[in-house]
Amino acid sequence: MRPKYFYLLIAAFCFLPSAFSSEFRAYWVDTFHTPLGTHADIDRVIDLAAASNANAIFVEVRRRGDSWYLDSKEPLTEVAGVGEPDASGKWTFDPLRYIIERAHGRSIQVHAFVIAGAIFRGDSLPKDPNHVFLQHVWDAENKRPWSGPRQWATASRTGKIHYGDDYYIDFGNPAAASYTLDVLLHLIAAYDLDGIHLDRTRYPENVGGNVGYNEVSVARFNAHYGTKGLPDPNDPRWCKWRRDQVTAFVRRFYLHATALKPSIIVSAALVAWSDGPGTSGGFEATDAYSRVFQDWNGWLKEGIIDVACPMLYKREHVARERKQFDEWLAFTVAAAHENGRLAVAGVGAYMNGIEGTLRQGRRSRAAGADGILMFAVGDTAPWSTADNSTNTAVKKNPYYPPAPGTSTPKRPNEDFVAAVSSGRNARGTLRFDPHGADPIFALDTAAPSKPHSDTGSIMGYATYDGERVTLTSGALTRTMQTDGAGFFGFTNLPPGEYHIGDCSVTVEASRVSRIDLPCR
Repeated sequence: MRPKYFYLLIAAFCFLPSAFSSEFRAYWVDTFHTPLGTHADIDRVIDLAAASNANAIFVEVRRRGDSWYLDSKEPLTEVAGVGEPDASGKWTFDPLRYIIERAHGRSIQVHAFVIAGAIFRGDSLPKDPNHVFLQHVWDAENKRPWSGPRQWATASRTGKIHYGDDYYIDFGNPAAASYTLDVLLHLIAAYDLDGIHLDRTRYPENVGGNVGYNEVSVARFNAHYGTKGLPDPNDPRWCKWRRDQVTAFVRRFYLHATALKPSIIVSAALVAWSDGPGTSGGFEATDAYSRVFQDWNGWLKEGIIDVACPMLYKREHVARERKQFDEWLAFTVAAAHENGRLAVAGVGAYMNGIEGTLRQGRRSRAAGADGILMFAVGDTAPWSTADNSTNTAVKKNPYYPPAPGTSTPKRPNEDFVAAVSSGRNARGTLRFDPHGADPIFALDTAAPSKPHSDTGSIMGYATYDGERVTLTSGALTRTMQTDGAGFFGFTNLPPGEYHIGDCSVTVEASRVSRIDLPCR
């Protein structure tokens, strides 16, 4: 087997995703269902990934404002046993460092899977008073939500601040966005990560757009448009505002992260609910764009994520969902490749039989996807019944090879691992793949590195929210308004010298240049 650096070197010279000879063969590892706090837990996950011929794992290390790693700006998770604590409760090792050490030793990339928007879930308050929920959502002493600028949660028009079991920050509150940025940049600086994977970078699920009414964000909206009061949930300007707040965070994070570590791969778990853009009437009519204000098609066009990972959680054995899978897959591959980005199919293995996952994996590759990312490893014990594991039981499974229509039970992880890596079950007695078909996770394939670009970017800070910044270079002129932190960023710029007023800055390919205003 060739060493990992050989493949990364080859990938570094490629620009268009279709030019990559490598692809992602990966798992999401969520820490709500997967034990991942001890050396033994981590060894099991890495061994499963390696046995599957996986080349990347996307490991959840920030769930709800907590950390699965020691060098953090946030409290450590309160999940029992994590870090193998001593008698005093102090962690005796750093789970994330051990994950990186073990995975890199097997030529497996590690991407930190982080929840950006949701910051608390549950009925019991965090024990650490410094938890962001207690500092900026809930006033524990007075048993009520914080009010005024200190309140960071997004809210409904009537003031509800929880959605289901979760509380979300509002990206329209500049302090909340800046806090989240600082947490994630510290993580990138502290650990030898290959990538960072954003999840829940959006508003929560809601009915009729009744979300986003954080007091600070509404005040900024009214100042921007010269209006008063609470905007109507369906006001087109208000809908655009909320999308812009999410996009502004992604833009600011991407440029800062890339400036800090040019090799870091920034990916995102993207909403792909229900029907795809073709059936819905265009991307702007999908739930992603209109319901949770996640304009991820715009992110690809702007170049502020490297890898699009739509959550194609569809049951292969249900005809309508199979059609939705294919439609979203085709849209994502086209949108990513048109903009020099990678498209990785997020497959819901936990809701499919092994046969269904293999079928979706093969179709993803045939559609031109740059890899397969499966949810999830789940509980790694044999015959696991965890909700988010590698497969599930299917009644009248239409794809069971010996006898289509036979009901199949949940199979042990050993069978799943063997199926994706060899096309057979663990005992070699059942062929899952059609005769001659390659297994979806074959040998000797390294994960891609960050796509190389012939263009560069500029970022910086001006003096106030909504300031108009104009960038020029010869006949090229680009203009944007700063976000709530005064941040601005321009992407997809040909190398050369650029000007903002009397200030000048040089752009290099695949690099982020910085200039703050007023320049000195």
